[in-house]
Amino acid sequence: MLKVKKILLEVAVIFLGGIALYFATSHNAFMYQQPILQVTAVENGKTSVTKDEFSNRDEQTTQRLTGRILNGSSKGEKYTFSNTYTKSGGIDQKFHVGQQLFVNLYHQKGRTSVSVSTYKRDTYFAILVWIMLCLLLLVMKIKGLRALGSVLFNFILFILIVQLDVNWNITSFFAIFACSALIFTALTLVWILGWNKQCLITLEAIVIGTALAFAICIFAMWITNDQGMHYEALDFATQQPKQLFLAASVIGLLGTVMDAATDIVSTLFEMKRRQPQVGFKRLYSSGKQVGKSIMGPLVNVLLLIFFAETFTLAILYFRTGNSIGYTFSWTMSLGLVQSLISGIGITLVIPTASFLAAITLGRTEK
Repeated sequence: MLKVKKILLEVAVIFLGGIALYFATSHNAFMYQQPILQVTAVENGKTSVTKDEFSNRDEQTTQRLTGRILNGSSKGEKYTFSNTYTKSGGIDQKFHVGQQLFVNLYHQKGRTSVSVSTYKRDTYFAILVWIMLCLLLLVMKIKGLRALGSVLFNFILFILIVQLDVNWNITSFFAIFACSALIFTALTLVWILGWNKQCLITLEAIVIGTALAFAICIFAMWITNDQGMHYEALDFATQQPKQLFLAASVIGLLGTVMDAATDIVSTLFEMKRRQPQVGFKRLYSSGKQVGKSIMGPLVNVLLLIFFAETFTLAILYFRTGNSIGYTFSWTMSLGLVQSLISGIGITLVIPTASFLAAITLGRTEK
């Protein structure tokens, strides 16, 4: 009975907390400097069909929006303006009554015109974060919160590193991002596992696997003279594109290698705890078996992430008359190379982590 009451109490706290968070983020316009307008009325006009030179068809509709300003010096004032959206929704959006929008107000000759800047999304973001926190707490208890804490800490540290690069305008910035990625990895392992032998072995395996995979990558680029590598295709690259590509590759490589190494080492340590008499050969063989079982899903995850990142841009290239080869070169080639680098890292870290964990646990047994 007490357990049922505890569960009901937890559900009630989660539900009421979500409602309070939704109410707070829906009424926080006073916290923003940019004017926020809440749509109070929408009048949709006629829909017209458009067609471009590549025979791509779309539908375009003009809305007549009326809304009220929620903050700033114009708070309470009502404005009416137009919004044009398409059915595809590539660069525009359809608005509904009740939505809150960031707008720009232009005052000219006694008249005020309104243009929509973007949609206010903090309510949805806050609710998603709240749901994630609740699930972590319910499923993993304190360990879930510790994992989330490591994510937040790494995110803050990453933002600081990026700001350091932007403010100092460093020319050779690859080393900074590579070292910071290594620091992220070490801090995450210490935060989650604690400073112990398991953490040290996992970190050693990650460093060795990452170094070997990245060395193979650099050698392949050097021997092929970067043929087919369109670094200039990176989005919004304001610094040396190749260094940006290598920095992103190292960060992604460390993430995938850490995933594989952590699974293998954790499994072998747990195996040793349950069967103290197990020896080096069996530990090493078990580590490789674990690696083989996780390698397939990890590689598939890498490919799915790659497809998700390039899907929309590739569709745009295809729909504007570009060939498969041209589209692949300018939208998919760099992402595919990064996926291959990470795949090589996974392959190399499996025997590395298995050997390091097996020989350490075998030495402990002696």
